Amino acid sequence: MRGYYICLISIILLGSCTKHQYIITSVRGEYIPVIENKKTDPKMVAMVDHYKKRMDENMGKVIGRSDLFMNIGLPESLLTNFTSDIMLRLDIKYTEGQTVDLSIMNVNGHRSPIPKGDITVGDVFSTYSFDNELVIVRLKGNYLTDVFKAYAGRGGSGISYNVKLIIKDKKLIDAKVNGKQVDDDKIYAIVTIDYLAEGNDAMDALKNAESVTQAGITLRDYMMDYIKEEAQAGRSISSKTDGRIIVE
Repeated sequence: MRGYYICLISIILLGSCTKHQYIITSVRGEYIPVIENKKTDPKMVAMVDHYKKRMDENMGKVIGRSDLFMNIGLPESLLTNFTSDIMLRLDIKYTEGQTVDLSIMNVNGHRSPIPKGDITVGDVFSTYSFDNELVIVRLKGNYLTDVFKAYAGRGGSGISYNVKLIIKDKKLIDAKVNGKQVDDDKIYAIVTIDYLAEGNDAMDALKNAESVTQAGITLRDYMMDYIKEEAQAGRSISSKTDGRIIVE
């Protein structure tokens, strides 16, 4: 019979009531085996079933429709383009009045495709599984070029439609934002997620930000709101690939 174990750790703290300072004086751990038991607790089963039913009902709620099956891919894809383009629409109520210049999003921040047809709450949770918060990064152009070079090295990633990148042999050949070459001295306002702003996923250049402003909303909730708003307006969501990242 297969056994599972729970690790129980006890920590004893020695503290001072006046200074409110504590130090760990000892740590004790033990494994408690969890084994099959033919006897079940009816009250526990009823409680779990109750919450499972409520969760299933909520996750199965249809909130919108998609014209296309959207999946990830490189150098660009329907799903990464969709997410990045909607991020670019971030309202100034989330940005302390700042307008934004572009958005960037990592490919693996999407954990499953968006289906064609009905979209449920559960679908959005599956696609945007992480609790990543949207942030606005203010970054000098020379460091933005470094971001684009990192994109070139990996063969592409998620970026908004107003950016055009040309890549050859994993090297950045050209980069434009709103039809203009990147200005090394200009400060660009970039919508991204906190995970990337911290320098993860080869985005070290973002750690050179002049400032990082939290939008106060997760990417998942933001995308959920957008899909709902489109549905309420009688519109389905869609996306397209448009050559924003070209690999020669």
